Amino acid sequence: MFKYVLRNMWRRRARTFLTVFGIVVGIFALTVLGALSARLNQQVKGAETWFTSKISVVPGGSSLFGGSDGYLELSKVDEIEAVPGVKSAVAGFGLLLSGESSGFGAPELIVGADLSKADDLLNLLEIDEGRILQEGDEGVVVLGSTLAEKFEAGVGDTVELRGKEFEVVGIYEPTLSAPDSFAFISYDDAINLFRSVNPYFQVEDIAATIDVIPEEGVDANELAALIEESVDGIKVISPAEAEKQISQFSLIFNAILLGIGFIALVVGGLSIINTMIMSVSERTKEIGLKKAIGAETGSVLSEYLLESALIGFFGGLIGMLLGLLTVYLLNNATASNQVTVFTTTTTVIVGPVVFATVLGTAAGLFPALRAARLKPIDALKED
Repeated sequence: MFKYVLRNMWRRRARTFLTVFGIVVGIFALTVLGALSARLNQQVKGAETWFTSKISVVPGGSSLFGGSDGYLELSKVDEIEAVPGVKSAVAGFGLLLSGESSGFGAPELIVGADLSKADDLLNLLEIDEGRILQEGDEGVVVLGSTLAEKFEAGVGDTVELRGKEFEVVGIYEPTLSAPDSFAFISYDDAINLFRSVNPYFQVEDIAATIDVIPEEGVDANELAALIEESVDGIKVISPAEAEKQISQFSLIFNAILLGIGFIALVVGGLSIINTMIMSVSERTKEIGLKKAIGAETGSVLSEYLLESALIGFFGGLIGMLLGLLTVYLLNNATASNQVTVFTTTTTVIVGPVVFATVLGTAAGLFPALRAARLKPIDALKED
C-alpha cells in the first residue's frame, strides 16, 4: 500500500508540491524559533542556580539586572547580617568588561566580591579548573566558561580587564547562563578598576549589590521579606522574585513559538484538507470500483489517511532540515563572538516532524472518511 499511496500523491505533482511547500514554510519557522526558545530556556534554567540560590539586595528602583544608577552604603551589610537567619551578606561591585553591552545574551561583566565573606556565594557555581577566589587575593581572576574561551585563557594565564592584567586562578564550569560571561575578582580590585575608568566619580564605602546567603534550614523567601522589613533604603529580591524576573525573558519567545505553531496549523491544515478533498473528488469512480470488488471501508480510510500523513511528514521533515541548516549557519556566524543563539534539542528536531505528521493525519481525516463512506453504486455514477 505504501508504494501505491506514494504514486497517488504525485498524480498531481504541482498541487502536492505546493501543499508540501506550505507545510515546509511553517515548520521551518517553527524549527528556527524552537531552537531559539530552547537556547533561551537553557539560559533561564542555568541562571536559576546562581540567582535563585541567594537573596539579592539592590538599590531602590533596581531590578535583578540593574536599572538604577544608585548604590548601597557598605553599612547596609552589617544591618543585613544582624537580621536573624542570615548566614552571610557579601558586598559586590560590578562593571561592564568592555564599557558597553555585548548585544545578544548576557553582558560580559567584571564582578567584584568581598572575599572575606564570599566562600558560600562563590561555591554556588562549580569550579572546572583551578580554584575559587580566596580572602586576601589581589590581581587574580576566576573566569566564567564563555570568557575563558574568548580570552583563550587557562589557569596560570594572564588576561587584561579594563586595562589591568589579572592572573587566572580558576575557571567555572558552564552554566549556559549569565555567570558564564562573568569575570570574578575581589571587591577592592573592582572598585579600583571603576575608579580608573571613572576618575571623576567619587567611589568610597559603597556596593552595587549585596548577596545574602541564608542559614541552613531558613526559608529564603521568608528571610527576604524579613530583611526588607528590617533594613531601610534597599530593595530585596527573593529567590521566588528572581525566578519570576528570569522567566519573563522566555515568555515572549514561547508566545511567538505558539503563534507560529498556530499559523502552521491553520495554513498547513487547510492546504492538506483542500488537497485531499480534490484527490477524493478526482478518484471517486476509482474508489467505487475498489469497493465494488471487495475493498473494505477501513482499507480505503487507511489509504487516504496515510496519504495525508505522508504529505505532512515530508513537509515537516524538509522544513525541519532546512531549519536545522539555518540554525547551524547562524551559530557558526556568531561563534567568533562566543555567542550561541540557538540550541538544538531532541524536541526541536523531532517535535516539528511529529507535529506536521499529526497535522497531516488530522487534516486528512474528513476527506478520508468521505472517501471511505462512498457507496460503490453512487461512486461509479459520478461524472
